[in-house]
Amino acid sequence: MKRFAKLASIILLIAVLSITAAACKEQKTNFEKVCDKVSATQQALYVASDDDFDVKISTMKQEELFIADGKVDKLVELTVLTVLPKDSSKLNSTFEYTLSGASESITGSVAKSKLGISLNAKISDIQKIGTPVTLTLVEGEETHTFQLTDMLKDVITGEDALKVAYEHFQTDIDAALSTDTFDREGYVKLITKKDAVDGEYFWYVSFIKDKSDYWSAIINPSTGEVVSSRKNTKK
Repeated sequence: MKRFAKLASIILLIAVLSITAAACKEQKTNFEKVCDKVSATQQALYVASDDDFDVKISTMKQEELFIADGKVDKLVELTVLTVLPKDSSKLNSTFEYTLSGASESITGSVAKSKLGISLNAKISDIQKIGTPVTLTLVEGEETHTFQLTDMLKDVITGEDALKVAYEHFQTDIDAALSTDTFDREGYVKLITKKDAVDGEYFWYVSFIKDKSDYWSAIINPSTGEVVSSRKNTKK
Protein backbone atom coordinates (compact mmCIF):
# COMPACT_ATOMS: atom_id res chain seq x y z
CA MET A 1 0.00 0.00 0.00
CA LYS A 2 2.84 2.35 0.92
CA ARG A 3 4.56 1.51 -2.37
CA PHE A 4 1.35 2.35 -4.27
CA ALA A 5 0.99 5.64 -2.39
CA LYS A 6 4.61 6.54 -3.15
CA LEU A 7 4.15 5.71 -6.85
CA ALA A 8 0.97 7.81 -6.98
CA SER A 9 2.81 10.72 -5.37
CA ILE A 10 5.58 10.54 -7.97
CA ILE A 11 3.08 10.45 -10.83
CA LEU A 12 1.23 13.43 -9.35
CA LEU A 13 4.49 15.36 -8.94
CA ILE A 14 5.46 14.72 -12.57
CA ALA A 15 2.03 15.87 -13.72
CA VAL A 16 2.25 19.05 -11.65
CA LEU A 17 5.75 19.82 -12.94
CA SER A 18 4.61 19.27 -16.54
CA ILE A 19 1.66 21.62 -16.11
CA THR A 20 3.87 24.22 -14.43
CA ALA A 21 6.46 24.02 -17.22
CA ALA A 22 3.76 24.46 -19.86
CA ALA A 23 2.31 27.43 -18.00
CA CYS A 24 5.75 29.04 -17.60
CA LYS A 25 6.69 28.53 -21.25
CA GLU A 26 6.83 31.88 -22.98
CA GLN A 27 3.89 32.39 -25.31
CA LYS A 28 4.59 33.38 -28.91
CA THR A 29 3.88 36.96 -29.87
CA ASN A 30 1.42 37.58 -32.67
CA PHE A 31 4.30 38.59 -34.94
CA GLU A 32 6.05 35.27 -34.24
CA LYS A 33 2.81 33.48 -35.13
CA VAL A 34 2.73 35.43 -38.41
CA CYS A 35 6.36 34.38 -39.09
CA ASP A 36 5.29 30.75 -38.74
CA LYS A 37 2.73 31.34 -41.50
CA VAL A 38 5.18 32.56 -44.17
CA SER A 39 5.30 30.38 -47.29
CA ALA A 40 7.83 32.39 -49.37
CA THR A 41 10.67 34.72 -48.41
CA GLN A 42 13.40 36.31 -50.53
CA GLN A 43 16.76 35.10 -49.20
CA ALA A 44 19.08 36.59 -51.82
CA LEU A 45 18.91 38.53 -55.08
CA TYR A 46 21.79 39.39 -57.41
CA VAL A 47 21.22 41.28 -60.66
CA ALA A 48 23.11 42.70 -63.64
CA SER A 49 22.40 44.06 -67.11
CA ASP A 50 24.06 44.95 -70.42
CA ASP A 51 22.81 46.02 -73.86
CA ASP A 52 21.58 42.51 -74.67
CA PHE A 53 20.46 40.85 -71.44
CA ASP A 54 19.07 41.37 -67.97
CA VAL A 55 20.14 38.66 -65.54
CA LYS A 56 19.16 37.84 -61.99
CA ILE A 57 19.93 35.12 -59.47
CA SER A 58 17.13 34.77 -56.95
CA THR A 59 17.07 32.58 -53.87
CA MET A 60 13.72 32.01 -52.19
CA LYS A 61 12.79 29.94 -49.16
CA GLN A 62 9.36 28.79 -50.20
CA GLU A 63 6.87 25.99 -50.47
CA GLU A 64 8.17 23.18 -52.66
CA LEU A 65 5.10 23.77 -54.83
CA PHE A 66 3.83 27.28 -54.11
CA ILE A 67 0.04 27.52 -54.11
CA ALA A 68 -1.81 30.65 -52.97
CA ASP A 69 -4.23 28.88 -50.64
CA GLY A 70 -3.55 30.38 -47.22
CA LYS A 71 -1.68 27.27 -46.03
CA VAL A 72 2.02 26.65 -45.49
CA ASP A 73 3.41 23.33 -46.68
CA LYS A 74 6.99 21.99 -46.74
CA LEU A 75 9.54 24.76 -47.30
CA VAL A 76 12.63 24.40 -49.49
CA GLU A 77 15.37 26.77 -50.61
CA LEU A 78 15.23 27.40 -54.36
CA THR A 79 17.79 29.35 -56.41
CA VAL A 80 16.99 30.24 -60.02
CA LEU A 81 19.15 31.96 -62.62
CA THR A 82 16.96 33.97 -65.00
CA VAL A 83 18.26 35.50 -68.23
CA LEU A 84 15.98 37.97 -70.02
CA PRO A 85 17.11 38.64 -73.62
CA LYS A 86 16.27 42.09 -75.00
CA ASP A 87 16.09 40.46 -78.45
CA SER A 88 13.30 37.85 -78.29
CA SER A 89 15.03 35.69 -80.94
CA LYS A 90 17.63 34.84 -78.26
CA LEU A 91 14.94 32.91 -76.38
CA ASN A 92 15.62 30.04 -78.75
CA SER A 93 19.29 29.91 -77.73
CA THR A 94 20.93 27.80 -75.04
CA PHE A 95 23.74 29.55 -73.18
CA GLU A 96 26.41 27.95 -71.05
CA TYR A 97 26.98 29.88 -67.84
CA THR A 98 29.77 30.20 -65.32
CA LEU A 99 28.80 31.65 -61.97
CA SER A 100 31.85 32.72 -59.97
CA GLY A 101 31.85 33.54 -56.28
CA ALA A 102 34.24 34.37 -53.49
CA SER A 103 35.14 30.68 -53.05
CA GLU A 104 34.83 28.94 -56.43
CA SER A 105 32.72 28.69 -59.61
CA ILE A 106 29.91 26.53 -60.89
CA THR A 107 28.81 25.91 -64.46
CA GLY A 108 25.65 24.88 -66.26
CA SER A 109 23.28 25.96 -69.02
CA VAL A 110 20.17 28.13 -69.34
CA ALA A 111 17.35 27.34 -71.75
CA LYS A 112 13.86 28.65 -72.51
CA SER A 113 11.47 28.48 -69.58
CA LYS A 114 8.11 26.74 -69.74
CA LEU A 115 6.40 30.10 -70.16
CA GLY A 116 8.79 30.98 -72.99
CA ILE A 117 9.56 34.48 -71.71
CA SER A 118 13.06 33.92 -70.32
CA LEU A 119 16.00 31.53 -70.14
CA ASN A 120 16.15 29.74 -66.78
CA ALA A 121 18.25 27.33 -64.77
CA LYS A 122 17.85 25.98 -61.25
CA ILE A 123 21.06 26.13 -59.23
CA SER A 124 21.25 23.53 -56.49
CA ASP A 125 24.76 24.10 -55.11
CA ILE A 126 25.15 27.89 -54.99
CA GLN A 127 26.25 27.82 -51.33
CA LYS A 128 29.63 26.34 -52.22
CA ILE A 129 30.73 29.39 -54.25
CA GLY A 130 30.28 31.88 -51.42
CA THR A 131 29.06 35.36 -52.37
CA PRO A 132 28.25 35.46 -56.12
CA VAL A 133 30.50 37.96 -57.95
CA THR A 134 30.33 37.45 -61.73
CA LEU A 135 28.21 35.61 -64.27
CA THR A 136 29.46 34.69 -67.74
CA LEU A 137 27.18 33.55 -70.58
CA VAL A 138 28.62 31.83 -73.65
CA GLU A 139 27.03 30.66 -76.89
CA GLY A 140 29.54 29.83 -79.64
CA GLU A 141 31.59 32.96 -80.28
CA GLU A 142 29.28 35.12 -78.18
CA THR A 143 30.35 35.90 -74.60
CA HIS A 144 28.78 38.19 -72.00
CA THR A 145 30.27 38.82 -68.55
CA PHE A 146 28.29 40.52 -65.80
CA GLN A 147 29.34 42.03 -62.47
CA LEU A 148 26.57 41.08 -60.07
CA THR A 149 24.96 43.54 -57.65
CA ASP A 150 23.62 42.33 -54.30
CA MET A 151 20.14 43.88 -54.00
CA LEU A 152 19.78 42.90 -50.33
CA LYS A 153 22.87 44.87 -49.32
CA ASP A 154 22.20 47.98 -47.20
CA VAL A 155 18.40 47.47 -47.12
CA ILE A 156 16.02 46.13 -44.50
CA THR A 157 15.71 42.35 -44.40
CA GLY A 158 12.74 40.33 -45.52
CA GLU A 159 11.84 39.71 -41.86
CA ASP A 160 11.99 43.46 -41.20
CA ALA A 161 9.68 44.05 -44.16
CA LEU A 162 7.31 41.37 -42.85
CA LYS A 163 7.19 43.14 -39.49
CA VAL A 164 6.44 46.49 -41.14
CA ALA A 165 3.57 44.89 -43.07
CA TYR A 166 2.31 43.11 -39.96
CA GLU A 167 2.22 46.39 -38.06
CA HIS A 168 0.43 48.04 -40.99
CA PHE A 169 -2.35 45.41 -40.90
CA GLN A 170 -2.00 44.67 -37.18
CA THR A 171 -5.58 45.46 -36.19
CA ASP A 172 -6.98 42.94 -38.67
CA ILE A 173 -4.29 40.31 -38.06
CA ASP A 174 -4.48 40.45 -34.27
CA ALA A 175 -8.26 40.23 -34.38
CA ALA A 176 -8.07 37.11 -36.58
CA LEU A 177 -5.37 35.53 -34.40
CA SER A 178 -7.44 36.12 -31.26
CA THR A 179 -10.21 33.96 -32.68
CA ASP A 180 -7.93 31.44 -34.46
CA THR A 181 -9.27 32.57 -37.84
CA PHE A 182 -6.03 33.92 -39.33
CA ASP A 183 -6.00 31.74 -42.45
CA ARG A 184 -3.47 33.65 -44.56
CA GLU A 185 0.07 32.78 -45.67
CA GLY A 186 2.83 35.37 -45.88
CA TYR A 187 4.70 36.12 -49.10
CA VAL A 188 7.81 38.34 -49.01
CA LYS A 189 9.73 39.28 -52.16
CA LEU A 190 11.83 42.06 -53.68
CA ILE A 191 10.14 43.35 -56.81
CA THR A 192 10.69 46.05 -59.42
CA LYS A 193 8.47 47.60 -62.06
CA LYS A 194 7.80 45.23 -64.97
CA ASP A 195 10.49 42.92 -63.50
CA ALA A 196 13.27 45.05 -65.05
CA VAL A 197 16.47 44.30 -63.12
CA ASP A 198 17.76 47.88 -63.34
CA GLY A 199 14.60 49.43 -61.90
CA GLU A 200 13.87 50.66 -58.39
CA TYR A 201 13.25 47.79 -55.99
CA PHE A 202 10.64 47.49 -53.24
CA TRP A 203 9.68 44.85 -50.74
CA TYR A 204 6.33 43.30 -51.59
CA VAL A 205 4.64 41.64 -48.61
CA SER A 206 1.29 39.92 -48.92
CA PHE A 207 -0.94 37.99 -46.56
CA ILE A 208 -2.76 35.62 -48.89
CA LYS A 209 -5.96 33.68 -48.34
CA ASP A 210 -6.29 32.79 -52.02
CA LYS A 211 -5.61 34.33 -55.43
CA SER A 212 -8.43 36.87 -55.09
CA ASP A 213 -8.28 37.53 -51.33
CA TYR A 214 -5.09 39.10 -50.00
CA TRP A 215 -3.70 42.06 -48.05
CA SER A 216 -0.50 43.51 -49.52
CA ALA A 217 2.00 46.28 -48.84
CA ILE A 218 4.76 47.85 -50.95
CA ILE A 219 7.65 48.88 -48.70
CA ASN A 220 10.65 51.10 -49.37
CA PRO A 221 13.64 48.81 -48.64
CA SER A 222 15.88 51.68 -47.53
CA THR A 223 13.50 53.43 -45.13
CA GLY A 224 10.95 50.78 -44.20
CA GLU A 225 8.15 53.13 -45.21
CA VAL A 226 4.90 51.65 -46.54
CA VAL A 227 4.61 53.24 -49.99
CA SER A 228 1.21 51.75 -50.78
CA SER A 229 -1.09 49.02 -49.54
CA ARG A 230 -4.18 47.18 -50.62
CA LYS A 231 -6.83 44.93 -49.15
CA ASN A 232 -8.25 42.81 -51.92
CA THR A 233 -11.05 40.69 -50.48
CA LYS A 234 -13.90 38.66 -51.86
CA LYS A 235 -17.21 40.49 -51.95
